[in-house]
Amino acid sequence: MSSRTDDGDNKTDLSSAPPETPWGYLRRRWRSAGQHRGLEFWLLFRGFPFVVLYALLFLLNGVLIGWRKSYDVSIAITSPADTAHPVAAWLLSMAGWLVAPGIAGAIAGYVLSASINSRRKTSAAALYAEDRDE
Repeated sequence: MSSRTDDGDNKTDLSSAPPETPWGYLRRRWRSAGQHRGLEFWLLFRGFPFVVLYALLFLLNGVLIGWRKSYDVSIAITSPADTAHPVAAWLLSMAGWLVAPGIAGAIAGYVLSASINSRRKTSAAALYAEDRDE
């Protein structure tokens, strides 16, 4: 597989890699999750499904009951029972009460935790280690 060029260098003739399949891309992304730490890991692998679910519920309600009313139901200005499609509106209302504050609280918790850990002189494991009397 090696070929000689005019200047005498040996070069290996490599064909290009095959294109990556969507399944291969997802597999590679999932296996590389360990390289991310803290907030970045949580946002990409734990928070992202909740954000997608919330966005899909908001889009569904926007189409069914209108964008303004969907927003009002999401932040609890309007009752979900006062809409044309109350079942979808109740799901959006619950997501507005649970998912949105949960994501904001998780982000705030990770930011505060990272800030505290960056200033800590002694590790938490050393602080809470039990004395062993042997």
